[in-house]
Amino acid sequence: MIMKKVNLSKFFKLTWAMLMIVGLAFVVTSCKDDDDDDVDPNKPIVLDGVYVKGGSTALADFDVKGKMKVTRNEVNQKDRAQLMEIYVAVKAGSPGFSIVSVAGDTKTSYGPGADFAVVPADQRDGDEPQVDFWRGSYAVTETAFTVPVDGLYHVVIDTEVKKVVIAPVQWGVIGAATPGGWGTSTPLTAAGFDLNTMTFEANDMTLTKADYKFRYSNGWKIILDPDFDLGGGEKGIRVNTNFGGSPAALVPGGDNIPNAAPGKYTVKMVWTLGSGYAASVVKTGDLQITDYTNTSLGLVGDGLMVDGAQHNWDVTIMLQEPAVENETTYIWTYSNVSVSTLGSFKIREGQDWTKKSIGYNDVTMAGLSKDKFETNGDGNFVPTEDGVYDMVLKIDAVTETYTFTVNPAGVATELYMLGDGCSAGWDNGLALPMNGTNGLYTITAPLNGAGTAIKFITTLGQWAPMYGTDGTATSTNGPLVYRATESDPDPANIPAPDAVGSYLITVNTTDMTYTIAAAK
Repeated sequence: MIMKKVNLSKFFKLTWAMLMIVGLAFVVTSCKDDDDDDVDPNKPIVLDGVYVKGGSTALADFDVKGKMKVTRNEVNQKDRAQLMEIYVAVKAGSPGFSIVSVAGDTKTSYGPGADFAVVPADQRDGDEPQVDFWRGSYAVTETAFTVPVDGLYHVVIDTEVKKVVIAPVQWGVIGAATPGGWGTSTPLTAAGFDLNTMTFEANDMTLTKADYKFRYSNGWKIILDPDFDLGGGEKGIRVNTNFGGSPAALVPGGDNIPNAAPGKYTVKMVWTLGSGYAASVVKTGDLQITDYTNTSLGLVGDGLMVDGAQHNWDVTIMLQEPAVENETTYIWTYSNVSVSTLGSFKIREGQDWTKKSIGYNDVTMAGLSKDKFETNGDGNFVPTEDGVYDMVLKIDAVTETYTFTVNPAGVATELYMLGDGCSAGWDNGLALPMNGTNGLYTITAPLNGAGTAIKFITTLGQWAPMYGTDGTATSTNGPLVYRATESDPDPANIPAPDAVGSYLITVNTTDMTYTIAAAK
């Protein structure tokens, strides 16, 4: 009986304890429910970062798709933590968009600063986009950024120098493999406007066995700050406006993309909000080109001298088959050719006139001695001076363009000038030969005035080795910056003088300087 009383007592105590626990749990749960009444369970969590947000985009509210990403500084092609970018489709006009910094509970909205404006054409670097774009400071404001035309835009900020860039994006491809060579982009046409995805495409594009890159709006880079000291002798903050690497793995400012097989291609660049770009280059057909591999071309005419005697129009001399580059470029080389003003000559296939022949009017003349020849009513090459020359005929079979380069015999050109500041443009196959040797080179040539620029290369058709300059350069003199390979950073362009005219350009690769002076 005593045992039952004890057990009953324990039962009541245990029951009381359990009731207390249940009651406490009810109180705690009730308090928690009360606290949660002020929390919106549907409100998204916004991670720290910098976002684009606004009614003219698909990003009406904070969205991870609108978060800007760190990108590479074109100066050294290394990620710069303070340099961020996003490609985003924007409708024209209001309400526009803002750039918003999120740090914990603090959200700071930025818009255009006092100096944010279109960059005038004469204040753009020659490598910057050849369309109107905007650059300047950003400020804490509720005023939004707006654009004048519906389109895809590249939005870039640097949080250290407080600069912002907005540039319209019109994609194209450029390079030795493309119809425009390295001189001009071949455009990819936008297939309509959409806030979430846009496709830029070209069909039946001719691509040869060579290399290329994607770039937008005919530019390579945009400068945010030309003088910012990065340390280690490097200066400047520049964002890439081109992609290399490979179509499957695009890299801002990456290496040239090789094209393995000549042909007709469909080239696409597809942008998707939040995902970036996906490119494709798909071969759709073969090129209909002439194969010159077995074509023997030589020289014939009475303007040639052979063993001190005037030659004739009967026998073709120096017949040879070409060297072949990139499967579609053919090169014939004629060394120590003696010519006379007593007559003229042509380039001929074989020993009769039933096959191919090439005259002055069929070619683009190039080289140090191109001005030593003219033509006549028969379209022949007519020497204006007696002399001995090295001659090179180059046929681009894709475009059927012929280049005839003539230099004094034994004098190989060591340096060439190119750029939109001179007649060569940015086509490295048409760069202008400079006179000189052993580190000192000159050329007298017309320059195209304010807003244009030049550089120097050592080999036709190649972008390296190259000489450019740095942020201290002027249109009259400055330092040279050497680029040994195409993997090295691209040096800044050398600005042309403001006035259009004829100039003497002098390059000294020994002390690494250049000068530009009005020709006398």
